[in-house]
Amino acid sequence: MSTPLISVVIPCYNDGIYLPETIAWLRRQTLQDFETIIVNDGSTDATTLSILKTLEQEGIIVLHKENGRMSAARNHGVQHARGKFIAALDADDYYHPSFFAKAVAVLDADPDTAVVTSYMQLFGEFSKVAKPRGGNEYNFLFSSQCPACAMVRKECWDAIGGYDEAMRNGYEDWEFYIRITQRKWNIHVIKEKLFFYRQTKKSTHKNDTLPNRAGLVDYIVEKHKDWYIQKLKELITGEAVFYKHSRISYQVIAELLKNRVTKKYN
Repeated sequence: MSTPLISVVIPCYNDGIYLPETIAWLRRQTLQDFETIIVNDGSTDATTLSILKTLEQEGIIVLHKENGRMSAARNHGVQHARGKFIAALDADDYYHPSFFAKAVAVLDADPDTAVVTSYMQLFGEFSKVAKPRGGNEYNFLFSSQCPACAMVRKECWDAIGGYDEAMRNGYEDWEFYIRITQRKWNIHVIKEKLFFYRQTKKSTHKNDTLPNRAGLVDYIVEKHKDWYIQKLKELITGEAVFYKHSRISYQVIAELLKNRVTKKYN
């Protein structure tokens, strides 16, 4: 069996209804050198279990585990991945057919880039275009500037130990990218809408992350306290940080502080 270039890792918890569409979009990728690994994270829904069985019969790798939430499911899939690159994807989302080819081209061209993502089209319950900035560690101080669904070098994933499985209610991707950029790896954003992010009523972000936001932020800051102190010192004392390295401007910092005071986080 040949080794695939890419391993697509898809956690699934009772979201089987979306999987046929997600898999259909994967089959449209212009770069087809990939394996697909679905991690059944303790699903209880009969429809999901039936669809997973069908996909397994079609040759897709399906791993079954007890429910451990997104971090544990993603890590479990990556542990079984054989590809050089990990394409993290959720069961209800999909990539544009050109994403794999374009992302691999970026990673091949720049060994200092660990992650490639793109602009996002949100769809479903509401529609919106999101434009993450990626970049270096300064851009991840106040918020995540890369979605969880992105292409990551497996060697980088392994080097930092994957997702923090203690983070069960969200922001595990933000904390993951903090550790990626702390190693001086970059995160590249393709300035095209190549990722399609479904918005549903059962959204983890809406139902789990936002209600627990204060505690999640406390956890991240406490875990990386020394790094936060050092980076904030550099932001305060070094104009080069603002204008050359991170693209963070005084206007952006002012807006962040305003949002913090008014408790507006969008």
